[in-house]
Amino acid sequence: MSAPAPPDEIQQLLAGHPLAVARATLDLRDLLRTAYPELQERVRTGWHSTNHRHPQAGFVCGLFPRDTGVTLVFERGTQLPDPEGLLRGTGRTVRSLEFVAAPTPEAADAVAEFVHQAIALGRRSNLR
Repeated sequence: MSAPAPPDEIQQLLAGHPLAVARATLDLRDLLRTAYPELQERVRTGWHSTNHRHPQAGFVCGLFPRDTGVTLVFERGTQLPDPEGLLRGTGRTVRSLEFVAAPTPEAADAVAEFVHQAIALGRRSNLR
């Protein structure tokens, strides 16, 4: 059985992107929605992204489709455990993962673990 068609907002966001970028974005979106159904998704046309928020942890991550790939951004990425050195970025807080195609099973596992850690971090931060 195939996944249901994405909402119009998502289709509009991905319009004009190469098929590989659209597919990678949709696959990552499906991964987030399946692994963490409590995440609330919001399309941000000004940011050209889909943002994913947890009810207790706040903003968890965002998907940013680009011409050559999709970037999965973690706002507090510098605080996430990354023993494999997968996260990219040089800023003070943000880190990201870059995808030029749909994630491999290994990459999907890494995404799920980073999202899990980002939710836990957000929950701890919101308890203070």
